[in-house]
Amino acid sequence: AVNISGVDLEQVLRGSVVAHPGDYQPTRRLDVRFRLLPDVTQPLRHSTEVKFYIGAAEVVARLRLLGGEELLPGEEGWLQLEMDDPVVAVRGDRYILRRPSPGETLGGGSVLDPHPKGRHKRFAQAVLERLNALDQGTPAEVLIQSMVALGAAPLQEVLQRSSLEAEVARQALSELLADGQLVSLEGDVKPEAPPAAANLITSLGYWNQLAARLLAELDGYHATNPLRRGLPREELKSRLKLPVRLFNATLRKLINQGDVAENSPLVLRPGHTIRLNPQQQRQVEALLKRFAAAPYAPPVTKECQAELGEDLYNALLELGELVFVPPDVVFHRSDYEHMVAEVRRLITQKGAVTAAEVRDHFNTSRRYVLAFLEHLDALGITVRDGDARRLKK
Repeated sequence: AVNISGVDLEQVLRGSVVAHPGDYQPTRRLDVRFRLLPDVTQPLRHSTEVKFYIGAAEVVARLRLLGGEELLPGEEGWLQLEMDDPVVAVRGDRYILRRPSPGETLGGGSVLDPHPKGRHKRFAQAVLERLNALDQGTPAEVLIQSMVALGAAPLQEVLQRSSLEAEVARQALSELLADGQLVSLEGDVKPEAPPAAANLITSLGYWNQLAARLLAELDGYHATNPLRRGLPREELKSRLKLPVRLFNATLRKLINQGDVAENSPLVLRPGHTIRLNPQQQRQVEALLKRFAAAPYAPPVTKECQAELGEDLYNALLELGELVFVPPDVVFHRSDYEHMVAEVRRLITQKGAVTAAEVRDHFNTSRRYVLAFLEHLDALGITVRDGDARRLKK
C-alpha cells in the first residue's frame, strides 16, 4: 500500500506504476521471448489477439510472430507485442499471455526490448540475431545492441534501455571502449574515463555509416561542382536529414579527425581547391585584362557573368580574386585593397572626404564611388557625416 497525496483514486488505474518522473516511459510495443505451454489446445499463430499480463496490468494485445508462421505447444520463439493501451516495462520483466476466448493461459516469458524502434520485418535475419543477443548475450553484447537500436543517443539513455545493473553496465562500457565498439560523438573518451552521462554515443557500425554518408555527400558535391570551394553547412545538414545535435557532433568529430575542413559557412574536404581548366583560365585572363585597363571603373557584375558564366564568376569570388561591392560593382582584389588604403589616407589627411573628392581622386564615375563608400560604411571603416565621410572611431 502507498499513501500518495494529491491523487484521486479514480486517477489510479489497474497496472499503474509509481516511479520518479522520467525514469520510465510507457510503451505500446514490446519485443519479448515467449514459451508456449506444452498443454495448450492449439498452436500459436501470427496476429493472434491475446491478453497481456505484466505486474498488475492487464492489456489486450496483438502478437506478431517473428521468424516463423506458428509456435507448437512447448516451443519457444520471439514475439513483438502491440498493446491497445500503454504499459510500463523494462528489460527482464516477466509476463503472461492468455487467450481471451475461450479463456486459456498460453504461456509467458521475459521482455527483451521495451521500446523497439518500430515494427519489425518478421523474417529479417538481423532482427532475429539482435533478439538472440539481447536474450543470451554477454552484458557487452546487450549494451551494444541497445546502442544499435537507438542509433545514437546520450549514454544515460543507452544504459537505461539495456536495463543492466550499474556495476555490470560500467564493466561492459569499459570493455566496449577498449575494443573500439563504442564511439563517443562528444568529447574525448578513454576506457579509463568513460563518456559523461549526457554525451552522445553510438556504435562503431553506426558511426561508420554516418561518416560515410557525410563524406560521400562532400565528395559528390566536389565532383559535380568543381568551381565551388565547398558545400554550405546548412545545405549539407538538409541533405543528410539528421537531427541538429547529431549532425553537429558528426561534423565536429570528422573535422577533429582531419577528414573534413570547415571554412565558414562552407564545409569541404581537406586539400580541395578550385581548379580551372585551360579554357576557363583563358576566359579569366581576358576578363582580368579589362580590370587592369580600368581598375576603378571595371566591368560590373552582369558583364562579368555574361563573359565568364555564373559558375566561373562565383569561383573567382570564392577564390578572393574578385571582391563584390553591392549592389553590382566588382573590383579586383589588389585594386580594392588599394582603394581602401587610399580612402583611409585621404580622410586622415583632410579629416573627411566627399564622394566627389573620392571620385576625382580615382578618376572614376559616381556609380562606383557611391557603392564603394556605402560598402565601407557597412564594414564600419567609415561613417557618413552629411555629404562627407570620416573614419569611424
